[in-house]
Amino acid sequence: MDILTESDLLSAVENGTFIKDGTKESCEGIKYDFKLSRMVLTAESGRPQDIDQSKEVSLIKPGEIAFVMTEETLELPNDIYCQLSTKRKLSLDGIVILGGLIIDPNYKGKLIFGLYNLSSRNYPLMPGKKLVAGVFYKVNKKSDKIPETINNFPDELIRAVVDTKPNSVSAINTTISDMNSAINELRAEMHEIKKNLDRDNEWKIDFQDKLTHITDLVMKMGEKLDVEIDTRKTENLELKNKQFELKEIIMPLSKTEKLIQFLKGALFAIIIGVIIYFLSKVIDKFF
Repeated sequence: MDILTESDLLSAVENGTFIKDGTKESCEGIKYDFKLSRMVLTAESGRPQDIDQSKEVSLIKPGEIAFVMTEETLELPNDIYCQLSTKRKLSLDGIVILGGLIIDPNYKGKLIFGLYNLSSRNYPLMPGKKLVAGVFYKVNKKSDKIPETINNFPDELIRAVVDTKPNSVSAINTTISDMNSAINELRAEMHEIKKNLDRDNEWKIDFQDKLTHITDLVMKMGEKLDVEIDTRKTENLELKNKQFELKEIIMPLSKTEKLIQFLKGALFAIIIGVIIYFLSKVIDKFF
């Protein structure tokens, strides 16, 4: 694969071989600078128009796209293709070129590009201004593919431009502003949620502290109850011991009382017997 030199490009321009309607001034070393033609297609116009005849299409407003074509026409042979690159000046002006950067062998027609204005100011379209640079390569293998020929804006492109109007910078700025407002509202809501969570955490911590305090009190009461139970057990044992001692004392007294009762009964029986004996003697003496 060989790169075509400046002399090859000059020859192509002079003889009108694969670069038609070109100029020698556009040949710079191994590059050829394609120029902007007068025809332009915008969403506002809805159809191709001549820049010189319509001020309406002579400017690309911020955030809008204009489709343009080159003054030159290519008629590439089956063993030459072209690689395109944007001009640095366009990039510095905030213009982005939309379109393919490789032109296949056998292509015949003009080059069409979309120019998107990323800047915040209008960009003037000037016919004859350098648009893109092309480097041509000669390949060893010939191509038998025939690309579609384009000499005017295709109908499908015109319909797409009319049906799909790009957002302007002002609309984008409005959208960004709305998004920022929504983000700020979301931040405020998140901050409020965080405050509520903090308050909730404070309540939980306070509740946990009080629960711990109550638990400690219950444990202390349990300890005191255990001591009281042990004390009651000891007192009950002492009481039982005293009851046992008292019983030991009372038991002998109970036996003595029974003996006295027995003796009283015996004495009473003796007295009765003596009385009966004397009565029987008296009766016998008198009767």
